[in-house]
Amino acid sequence: MGELGSRSAEFASMWADHRIKACTVAAYEMRHPLVGTLTVVQQTLSHGPGPVVVVATTEADSPSRAALTLLAQATVPSTIPAAAPSTNTAATQASTRP
Repeated sequence: MGELGSRSAEFASMWADHRIKACTVAAYEMRHPLVGTLTVVQQTLSHGPGPVVVVATTEADSPSRAALTLLAQATVPSTIPAAAPSTNTAATQASTRP
C-alpha cells in the first residue's frame, strides 16, 4: 500500500480516510507458461460500487518472487532498434527482372 500511496495522492487520501478498505485477502497458486508455478497473496480493495484495485504480491526472497522478477525482465521491451529496411529493395528487384 505504501508504494500505491506514494505514487497517487488521491489513493493515499482515500486510504488515510478509510474510504478504501481491504475487502478480501486470499493466497493462491497460479501457473504461468513462462515462469511456472507462483504462490501469490491477492488483496482486493474497494470503496463501494464501481471499480476495484486488485494487488497481488509474493513473499520476499521466495521462489515466487524470483519468478515474478524473471517475468518482469522477460516482458520489458527490447531497447535494441530494429534493423532498418533496405532502401534499395525496389530498385534491386526491378534491376533483376528480365
